[in-house]
Amino acid sequence: MEFIDVSAKTIEDAIVQGVAQLNSEGRELAETEVITQPSGGFLGIGRKPAVVRLYFTTMAAEASQEEIAEAVIQSNAVESQPTASIDESATVVVESNASVDADQAADSEEAFDEEAPKAKRSREVSKEDQAEIAEKGKQFLEDMFKQMGLTVFIEKMTTPDKITFQVHGDELGILIGKHGQTLDAIQYLTNLVANKEVAGHCHVVVDVENYRSRREETLVNLAKRLASKVRRNRQKVSLEPMNAFERKIIHTALQGERNIVTDSEGVEPYRHVVISYKR
Repeated sequence: MEFIDVSAKTIEDAIVQGVAQLNSEGRELAETEVITQPSGGFLGIGRKPAVVRLYFTTMAAEASQEEIAEAVIQSNAVESQPTASIDESATVVVESNASVDADQAADSEEAFDEEAPKAKRSREVSKEDQAEIAEKGKQFLEDMFKQMGLTVFIEKMTTPDKITFQVHGDELGILIGKHGQTLDAIQYLTNLVANKEVAGHCHVVVDVENYRSRREETLVNLAKRLASKVRRNRQKVSLEPMNAFERKIIHTALQGERNIVTDSEGVEPYRHVVISYKR
């Protein structure tokens, strides 16, 4: 089976980066193996990063629920802190003339791709299939959290095209990770498990204590403040790397702003939004 090796400061970061890379390349995670445990060394000397090997397939997902749960549990084996607030100190870069409309469309499609495999995106889901998907998704999350030793309450909300699991409990920052990276990985894996071997497809959203709505509010406020700064200084600013869904939030928030245009630059996982002045 093919694999990639990913190194990062922690096992959690390595797995999150690896899953994002595989997802962007149209590959499915099948198994995770920790090659090297991270080491802080002595007084910073001899420090070693974590190295994780991610086995993948380019076809439909073959990972079992147990393998996927183990991958997420391994990603949280090292202590993780709750999400830090977003860095609002933007970097000034050289101005370019990229087209915002094409880029926004690309980011919108990328976000859609992350939420649903292409092969199933157009399939309608019956009420019976949606109920099965919801049951499998909730069971997967309950089993995973139980193995992690977490006591949670999972609230389920259903619409015709989406199932949302809102996770409630104490000290759940470990499930969010830096800027929601761990939460995105959990959501991605939950979609794989819940929609496996089901005729239709229904997108599953996993949230923790309304983190996603709070994050969206933070991003919108940040975008407005930076747009005002760009309008005053007439200099382009670059935000930190974000996933496609968060980049779309920035694009949408500034779509009607006077003298402001947005674009995305770079490649995953370092793709980021750039806010520019437009005469």
